[in-house]
Amino acid sequence: MRATVALRLVFRAVIFTALAKSAALSAVEPVKLTETQMDTVTAGTVAVGMGAWATAGDFNANTYTYTSTSTMSTSTMKSNVEIGLGFGNAVACCGSNPYTNVQTAYYAEGDRVSANSLEDNMSTPTFSYSYGYTSVIAVGVPWR
Repeated sequence: MRATVALRLVFRAVIFTALAKSAALSAVEPVKLTETQMDTVTAGTVAVGMGAWATAGDFNANTYTYTSTSTMSTSTMKSNVEIGLGFGNAVACCGSNPYTNVQTAYYAEGDRVSANSLEDNMSTPTFSYSYGYTSVIAVGVPWR
């Protein structure tokens, strides 16, 4: 019987110590990083912007615009990867002097950045079409 009481007390002491330690760790203040620690920190960012507009000039003319952007970030033990994609198109039809335009913009930071952007316009006297696409990949690799 004494052994079970003693084991219960030991068990409770271990649980109390674990809880007290975790509470103390969560109350720790932020610490300024050293130069060496800062050299191992990596960060990156990606931003993508798209714009599309269409005009046709007549009351019965048709216009259509569409834009879409998305970003994604993933991390591994060796790197951080940020990806941004954007798409836009504009159509103007059946009016006098139709005009469309799509513009792409991006911003990226990282140790390695790769970006592609394409804008294409096609017009006739009664029809105009514009298309734009951009993709950006930024990779942050910690220096060791």
